[in-house]
Amino acid sequence: MDDSERIKGVLDGSIDPSEISGDVALYSMAERIYGREALEAMGVEPPVAPPESGLKVTNGNGGVVIPSSEISVPIEQTTMKKSRRRVLLPFIMFLLLAISSFNVAFGLGTVFPVCEDEVPIQELEFSSSAQLQNNTLFIVWKMTGLNNGSSYTIEWQISENGSSDIVDSDISTWVSHDDPVRFDNRNWYIENPPYSYLSTLYEDGVVVAFSNGSGDSISALSDEFNQTSYCEMNTRLIWTEYSQIEGREAWGESGTGEILDGAMMMLFAGLMIITARKRS
Repeated sequence: MDDSERIKGVLDGSIDPSEISGDVALYSMAERIYGREALEAMGVEPPVAPPESGLKVTNGNGGVVIPSSEISVPIEQTTMKKSRRRVLLPFIMFLLLAISSFNVAFGLGTVFPVCEDEVPIQELEFSSSAQLQNNTLFIVWKMTGLNNGSSYTIEWQISENGSSDIVDSDISTWVSHDDPVRFDNRNWYIENPPYSYLSTLYEDGVVVAFSNGSGDSISALSDEFNQTSYCEMNTRLIWTEYSQIEGREAWGESGTGEILDGAMMMLFAGLMIITARKRS
C-alpha cells in the first residue's frame, strides 16, 4: 500500500491499526483527527522512536529528572564554620601551652594570688630600751611569743663608770598565763656614768635570748627579721593538688617543675602542631 492509499485509509478509517502504530507520520495524523483516546480504544499504540546515534546526555543524572529539594544546604556557611574550627583548635592548644609554660617559669600565683598563708606561729622575741635622766637609768624589757604555762626568768646586771662598778644584779621570775606579751621595767641611780647593762631571758631554765646596752644606746640580740610569706615565695601551681588551691599544698617554687608539667607542655605543643598541619 502506497502513501496515498494509507492516508486515505486513515481518513475513512479503513486502514489496519497495526500500520498506524508502526508509522510516526500516520499516527500523528490519526491522533489529530481522532484523538489519542480513540486510538487507544482501537488498540493503536504510539510508535516507539528509535534511539539516536551517538551518546546524548540530557542532564547530569543520566536523563533521570531528580526533583529539587526544598532544603538548600548553605555551602558557604558550612565552609566558614569548618575554617573557624580549624583556626580555633591550634589557638586553644597554644593558649594551654602558654599557661603551662608561664606556670613553670613564673607561677600562676603571680597573676591569680589565691593562695592563703597560714597564721604564723609567733616566735619568742626579747628586746629592751634604756634611758638615762638625771642620773636615773630606766630600762624596759619587752617579751613576745611567750608559751602559756612556761616559766620565765630575766637576769640582769647593771654597771656604772663603763662596766667597772656593778650597781645591781638580780632576777625576776614568773609563769606565763595567757600573756603572750609581757613588759617589765626597772630603774637605778647611776652616780658615775656611762652606764651599761646585761640582761638574759630564760625559758624553763634554758637561755633563749639576750638584750644588752650601754650609754644611751642598746643592742638587742634577739632574732628579728622580716619574714616573706610562703605564698609569695611559691607561686607555681601543682596541678595534682588543684583541688586545694587555697592551701599551701597546692603551690611550689617557681622556676622548677614536675613530670606532669613537662608532659603537659609536650602534649599541648604536639596537639598544636598536629591541628595546625591539618588546617594547612
